[in-house]
Amino acid sequence: MKAFRSFQLAALIILATGSAAAAQTVPTHAWSHGTTINLFSGVGVASSNAGVTFGGAAGWEVTRTFGIEGLAEWLDRPRGEEGFDVSLSGLVNLTSARPVVPFLKAGVGFYRATFDGSATDVPEFYQHRINDGQTDAGLRQTFTNPSFVVGGGLSVFVSRHWAIRPDVTVTIVRDHSASYIVTGVTVHAAYHFEDHPVTPSRLGK
Repeated sequence: MKAFRSFQLAALIILATGSAAAAQTVPTHAWSHGTTINLFSGVGVASSNAGVTFGGAAGWEVTRTFGIEGLAEWLDRPRGEEGFDVSLSGLVNLTSARPVVPFLKAGVGFYRATFDGSATDVPEFYQHRINDGQTDAGLRQTFTNPSFVVGGGLSVFVSRHWAIRPDVTVTIVRDHSASYIVTGVTVHAAYHFEDHPVTPSRLGK
């Protein structure tokens, strides 16, 4: 799978870059706010049909308890269906005490589903929108809908900058009054950059 190979290469590059940055960081200052970048993989389930999911995200930690994150995710499902979604979410940490930080998140985005000629189990949410005979002829059809995202998880800090983040996310895809639910269970490898540290000489000012 070409997309998955590209994801693996990107993961290696980011991990190597993050490790080099961590090696040059001297923890002599207090945290102010920062940015994050992470890669993740896991399992996505929709209409009782599971598949591999993977992607990446970047965010801004506004405070110790609140952040904003933009995410892009691919869902490689069997039976001729593929999914892709992008979202922008707010993350609220339930505690600021490390190393284990539980959080909740909610946001909005778009979900794109693609069906090809091998699709054998088209969800009811999309069935009435499939043009008769097109999937049989091998033509791909793509549908894009707005979505709402809710979820939660844990940020487990293994060092000052690195965290492992298991989480569960529910994506609610909407089309008028109908809904299509995609549930993802993923594990993120996240690197936290501190943009504006406060040096010890300024702590007393």
